[in-house]
Amino acid sequence: MMYLDEEIIESQENAQPMPYARIEQQEAVGFLTRILATLPPRQQEVLQLKFQNHMSYQQIAGITKTSANCVGVLIHTALKTLRQRYREASKDFVSFNPRTN
Repeated sequence: MMYLDEEIIESQENAQPMPYARIEQQEAVGFLTRILATLPPRQQEVLQLKFQNHMSYQQIAGITKTSANCVGVLIHTALKTLRQRYREASKDFVSFNPRTN
């Protein structure tokens, strides 16, 4: 039988990531930010408008003074480049596996 307090504690423990998970997430964000900075400015701009500002291709086309098709090509090319660079750079990553007792 589990008491109410124990249930609350367990649910809160599961809701918050472990410290090493937060560190890994921060490192991953920093790593992706550095990779993003290697893209041409136009690709950085359309990615930001699409994924940070949640804009449609048509809205982005209006802002960048291009066609929606061009926006699609820029986003596709940028994502393809990011995946490739991430894959190349992540070969050197060492995964942290905490001991569980």
